[in-house]
Amino acid sequence: MPLNNCLDNIRRFLTVPKSEAEDKMYRVTVVAFEDKCNLNCGRRFAEILKKNPLFEVNFFDETFPKGFLNLQGRNFFDFIDRGNMILSSTHSDILIWGYEESGKIRLNFQVAEQYIVPNNLTYSLLDSLFLPLNFFTSPDSFSSSMMLIICGIIIATVPPVTNDQKNHRSNLLGYVIELLASDTSPKEVSREFMPYIMNMLGKIYLSNAQAKLTDNDIEIIDNLFQTALSSNQHLHMPIYYGCFYHNLAQLYETAYSLESDNSIDYLKNALHYYQEARKFLGKNYPYDYGMIAYHLAILYFNFWKHTNDLQALRDAVAQLREAEKVYSLTQFPQSWCYIEGLLGYYLTSLGMTTASNDIMQLAIDSYRQQQKIFEQRVYPMEWAQIQEEIGNIYYLLGKQNEDDNFMLEARNYFNSALEVYLQLKAKDAAAETRRRLAKVRNYID
Repeated sequence: MPLNNCLDNIRRFLTVPKSEAEDKMYRVTVVAFEDKCNLNCGRRFAEILKKNPLFEVNFFDETFPKGFLNLQGRNFFDFIDRGNMILSSTHSDILIWGYEESGKIRLNFQVAEQYIVPNNLTYSLLDSLFLPLNFFTSPDSFSSSMMLIICGIIIATVPPVTNDQKNHRSNLLGYVIELLASDTSPKEVSREFMPYIMNMLGKIYLSNAQAKLTDNDIEIIDNLFQTALSSNQHLHMPIYYGCFYHNLAQLYETAYSLESDNSIDYLKNALHYYQEARKFLGKNYPYDYGMIAYHLAILYFNFWKHTNDLQALRDAVAQLREAEKVYSLTQFPQSWCYIEGLLGYYLTSLGMTTASNDIMQLAIDSYRQQQKIFEQRVYPMEWAQIQEEIGNIYYLLGKQNEDDNFMLEARNYFNSALEVYLQLKAKDAAAETRRRLAKVRNYID
């Protein structure tokens, strides 16, 4: 299928009024590529993307050092931070970076808040698409199938927020996949590029099917990622193994979340592939390391709930501690706050299971950390809910130790929460807190 025919098909697909079509466009910024030949590959690529009616394209050509694009890990913070600045200043949905490497161009895709938690399906900034250099020096070399893949990557990478955006993305990705499946034209890239293409196709398929994964979807997507992994002679750096394993883990974590008869097997697969990804994406790539640690924590905790394996619960806490080191209060305040709350919950479970007062106190400390973000003056409801969580821990400690002093602490925390609920006229929350206070009174009396 010629590229122009492909674009015509997309235009016909977008049969909406012009004003509405503009609202549904993706704002794409192409950063001037780091190409040693000074061939203006980035500008040429931006011009190609402008032909696609789905994209509003901007070319960003300000001069700044781009040594971090070598992906060696030493300057990865610079990579993330520079991209976030450009995303903010250009009001873009997505950035496309380009870097010349051994006669090829590597594309990487960045969105705002790429590594925040909680999250579901995510794209690592390390996920790369390699393409021949001559594609960019002679734009006619781009086939419709390759442009569809790039189109799919952009649509899949930008996270939808509203239900309308989710439906719009689902429709577009379904259409892109349909066009790719029907494209029988000769493929113009050699085998060395295929693992990266297979990986990206897997992510596109997974993004489209994540809410309704079938056994057939899982088989197709698994095969795409496994094919990428099997092409080891064409993988330029170990981190790409990490990316492919990470994506396999996301496939099985998504499958597990949909609750089927195979849930426990999907859970075990997700744990296995995240552990494999960790071998290649270590602390030199802190955001990916922290993201993997967060997802491992969630999965270990779920494994504990399935099996009562105490080590899994300990591992869940340990992995959250690793994530906590990456998601700092200064850089990721909301993610840090969420992790502290989750850590409080996990530590409470571990403290109760092991009858450890010290671990329960650590849970209280984590919840109090949350209140650095959820201050009473600004977030009274959230602050009160945390007070109630702390009160519940003291109540559990009081029962566990048969200690009235813990019960008195519980009463104080419940009363402070109740006072806020009454001020906010939160009747259901107030009623629940009164029930908890009654339990404390019954115990003390």
